[in-house]
Amino acid sequence: MSTLFSQKLVSTPARFTTLVSVFISLLIVIGVNILNAKYNAVINRTLVFLLIVLTLKCINNKFIRNVLAAVLLIPVAADVTLQLYAWNNFNSSFSYGFALSVLNTTPGEASSMLGLYWRDCLTFVAISALFIFTANTGWWPIAPRFRRWPGIALVLTLLAFFGQALQHQLRKSSVESLTQRVVQATPVSTAKVFMQAIEDNAVVANIGNNIPNYKITLTDTGIDNYVLIVGESERTANMSIYGYPRDTTPELIKQKPQLLLFRNAVTPAPVTIMAVPLALTADTVSGRDPHKYSDNVINIANKAGYDTYWFSRQGKGGAHNNVITGIAMNTKEHQWLDGGYDEDLLPLLNAALKKPGKKVIVLHLYGSHEPACRRFPANQAVLHGDNEADDCYDNSVRYTDTLMGNIFRTLENSRSSVMYFSDHGLVRDPQRSVVYSHGNVNPPREALHIPMFIWYGQQVDSKNKMTGDYDKPWSADDVNTLAELWLGIHRQGEPVNSVQSWLAGYDKNVTVLDTTGKSYEWRNIR
Repeated sequence: MSTLFSQKLVSTPARFTTLVSVFISLLIVIGVNILNAKYNAVINRTLVFLLIVLTLKCINNKFIRNVLAAVLLIPVAADVTLQLYAWNNFNSSFSYGFALSVLNTTPGEASSMLGLYWRDCLTFVAISALFIFTANTGWWPIAPRFRRWPGIALVLTLLAFFGQALQHQLRKSSVESLTQRVVQATPVSTAKVFMQAIEDNAVVANIGNNIPNYKITLTDTGIDNYVLIVGESERTANMSIYGYPRDTTPELIKQKPQLLLFRNAVTPAPVTIMAVPLALTADTVSGRDPHKYSDNVINIANKAGYDTYWFSRQGKGGAHNNVITGIAMNTKEHQWLDGGYDEDLLPLLNAALKKPGKKVIVLHLYGSHEPACRRFPANQAVLHGDNEADDCYDNSVRYTDTLMGNIFRTLENSRSSVMYFSDHGLVRDPQRSVVYSHGNVNPPREALHIPMFIWYGQQVDSKNKMTGDYDKPWSADDVNTLAELWLGIHRQGEPVNSVQSWLAGYDKNVTVLDTTGKSYEWRNIR
């Protein structure tokens, strides 16, 4: 295909039409993206769109130009339409939930929705026609010797976005895919949420469809109700039961005689989406294998005959939640709560406890996730000092402790037990605008040292309890193994251990991962 062609002589009206169509097209792209995106994203998307249009205008072959215009510009028109749809109907950006709904819509539902939102369909057709018309207008604003440059500039710009995304993955976090980061900077940015939704559907399906053929035996633990609580961003350094001077955990301290308290528990990773799957599945820090996500606490509890429940205050979809959601979806009953506070999980817990049979109930808290001041009601702000960031964080810890107290009182006169661990800690840096933040790359000890305990109700026989302090360095990478023993589950072909015997023989060189996937030995981290 040649991009060189003879100089075209056009009239002033044609020049005017060309300028107007380009101007209106750019205005549409800018105006729609500026509704929800940051200014740098708006600039990036507009630049890519302009380079696409100029590149198309420099193609002499009309057939090839129009084919490429359809391939490149109709998706941009779809992106603009989807963003307008979300903004006009819901006053929001086009998000993950919308994409998931589109992908899970049946043909009949799609037909009905198209009839309902026919104005958006007309908008899509009109914008598509405008963009293709803009690529085909007769005035070529670029001199003949420069007509290869828009295409070269487009390629270089996309390569720059790719390099920037790659640098982010290598230096900061590899949680989100490289492709999604690049797409986010282009005028088809809504494709990112579709890509994420497709990936999440595949992850959830894989975890649900590839359940191991467990061969297990059971031991009677004398416990009917197991409550597994996954905390969020809680630091041992801010908990009075671990020696913090502020009274942040009065409920835990009152229950100390009934606790097995892990003094040196270590998260396997400093962010939720890495830490929780490593904790609850057979995947490990030393041998990463996503295929092992199907071998998890929920699936083996189901095999053992427990009724399983998952109630969460965390997100349900996206790169930061998909594996966790895949695990949760295999429970007998599951629910995600939007808004409110962690205490809103208590009615769901109480309802599940009233049902007959032995059960495993998972509560996934929002805990102390930043901004911590939003994690508790105003009437729970009981600690006040000179530092607002510390007050907010400490009150969030105290609020979680209050929640624990309510759960303990609900369970104390039954054959029940609670296992709690926080997914990770946080870094405290008073010099930063966000004082408490995730550890990410090369995290320090404070971002990795987590609270962990097992609590036993009064009706649990003493022979089935282990209480006191456990001082060995212990990795939450092994929560799944410990949880199986806690539930009285033993895999055939493996030694039959109790919680007590397994912990007594625990001797592991604890290692952790940062958000780039690099591993560190706990003993060398400061």
